[in-house]
Amino acid sequence: MKQFHLKKTPRTTRIDYQIEYESALNQQQLNAVTSYAKRLLILAGAGTGKTKTLVYKVARLIESGVPPEQIVLLTFTRRAAKEMMNRATQLLDERCQYIQGGTFHSFCTQILRKYSSHIGYNNEFSILDSSDSIDLIQHVRSNLKIDHRSQRFPAKRSLAKLFTLHKNKQLDIRVLLQEYYPQFLVHENDVIRLFTLYESYKAKHHIMDFDDLLFNTEKLFLEHPAILERVSSTCQYVLVDEFQDTNKIQASLCECFSSFHKNLTVVGDDAQSIYAFRGSDYENILRFPEEHANTELIKLEENYRSSPEILEVANAVLEQSSILFKKKLFTNRESSDLPALIKAIDDKEEAEFISQLVLHLREHQIALGEVAVLFRNARDSFTLELALQSKNIPFKKFGGQKFTEAAHIKDVLAHIRILSNPNDTVAWQRVLMLIEGVGPNTAEDLFLWIQQVQSKKERTTSTDYTHWFSDSEWMNKNYYNGLNRLGTCLVNASQCEPWHDSIPLIMDYYLPICKDLYDDAPKREEDLATLHQIAKTYQDVQTLLTDLVLDPITDTVTDTLASKEEEAPLTLSTIHSAKGLEWKHVLIMQCLDGSIPSTFSIDKEESLDEELRLLYVATTRAKEMLYFTYPRTSFRQREGDYLTKASRFLDPITSKLEPWDLIHDTNDLSLNEDANQSLLE
Repeated sequence: MKQFHLKKTPRTTRIDYQIEYESALNQQQLNAVTSYAKRLLILAGAGTGKTKTLVYKVARLIESGVPPEQIVLLTFTRRAAKEMMNRATQLLDERCQYIQGGTFHSFCTQILRKYSSHIGYNNEFSILDSSDSIDLIQHVRSNLKIDHRSQRFPAKRSLAKLFTLHKNKQLDIRVLLQEYYPQFLVHENDVIRLFTLYESYKAKHHIMDFDDLLFNTEKLFLEHPAILERVSSTCQYVLVDEFQDTNKIQASLCECFSSFHKNLTVVGDDAQSIYAFRGSDYENILRFPEEHANTELIKLEENYRSSPEILEVANAVLEQSSILFKKKLFTNRESSDLPALIKAIDDKEEAEFISQLVLHLREHQIALGEVAVLFRNARDSFTLELALQSKNIPFKKFGGQKFTEAAHIKDVLAHIRILSNPNDTVAWQRVLMLIEGVGPNTAEDLFLWIQQVQSKKERTTSTDYTHWFSDSEWMNKNYYNGLNRLGTCLVNASQCEPWHDSIPLIMDYYLPICKDLYDDAPKREEDLATLHQIAKTYQDVQTLLTDLVLDPITDTVTDTLASKEEEAPLTLSTIHSAKGLEWKHVLIMQCLDGSIPSTFSIDKEESLDEELRLLYVATTRAKEMLYFTYPRTSFRQREGDYLTKASRFLDPITSKLEPWDLIHDTNDLSLNEDANQSLLE
């Protein structure tokens, strides 16, 4: 085949740019914005102006003559896409409103609405949200009539998680069962059969779930190259935000969208890839320069958020990883205090320190809304939540379920409430319905019968629950044994001194039920152990129930001591939920081996490295001051109190931290005076 080479036509006129890019951007940002490399990787460290750079790049392309409708900007949330388009419009003009894109799912939906008939769907196909998908899985499962009387089958939510990981990680279902639900390996064949029928059901009824929007778009392109060419020809420049969070299918779609013009710019930070549990693959960004010849790599390393001392710690955290791109954050901001390292005696003292520090900061003009407490797991903050509530410190919690909203916590609390008040109808209803074979109506009948028995025996101080469940003519033998076990548990628990020793007895009774109800029972057992630890701090059960039940800890802002109306509350957040946010003061609590890094990641190099990246994300949320806290002793249900080990990630950075001593005054806990003075200065 003959070839004819077209020479690049030189610009005949100079473009008079409306925006003064040179004065608005630092040199690294300017290089990224003005680059016209076919393949461009912008490696944007935390706080380095990633969004600003993307917004200016969009504006620059439009000012250079690229039709806005041929620019595709892909993000992970609608909010992020809308924010960037609005900022670009304010920066340039209304032309920026015509760029294509949004989230991967929304962009793929637009394509499928036009062309889905080519792969067997009508263009009015229905889209299932996550709860709809779970319900459909249950529907298909019920039609299969899988026999799980001898061995429990995965719950519908667990199946939904398996199916989405199977597609997004592109791993065999058996591999995922081994990793997440090894107890269900015996059902491997039925799970695979169920997945196959679920997929065929959706196709037959013209239904797609979120994953299908991506995979069916790729299928459309593979089976119909002409459609791929038609679509990609309208994507002159493809820009992808947060590329480190893409999974395999999203990375593949990026290649598809840019296949005609070959212009693909990806922006992200490999050090902030923390969503492997959702199927993201940080290797997408690591492999990008290898998979694309002549990739231009530009690093954004000037940080505008944090003090030099905080960045020293962040860089030291990153240096512990051997698989990330080498980069070093720097800043021109003024110096501040060294980040603090605080060792508390136990979880309670850690919570007391944090709550008192928050009040101390507020007294010195650091508003509650400018402070955040971050943690690896939602359960890590339960003791702190009680301490904050006792001091009437308003807070909002993000990430994970609230303590008193969790079903397993409510179950155990219901047993405790019965011990405190045998006439608690709501508690009895919940406890009785945990027994196999007992539904709402039967539970109500049983409670009425219990009341009658109690009235006849005229009990005063002690209660023999076993007699309540004695055999009777009307009682169904299917749940008679379960009722007797419950009665034995309650009578033994009612005799405990101190009162909180009843909780381990209730847990021994409840945990087999918990394992039948929930596929993640081991994690829930840890929550129950935390409840026991909290209970041990209370003199009597009524006070605990008042704090946890009558005035539950939720994400609602409590009344505040603020002198100003509507003061923003303190933030409590998992590290995952804190990504992309920032505060003046950030406390990272429970910095322990087993927490961060998680116990489940210690034996896996890739998982351990992601835990390291989590700590980096948490560290880089702070602008002015950073604190690492952990207790020297903790509690496990099976082991009791034990000595903890500080997170292995702290060892290499201790030289960059300042230890703080906690000095107990006569009536309270206070900071070391030197630390106080340092904080104020």
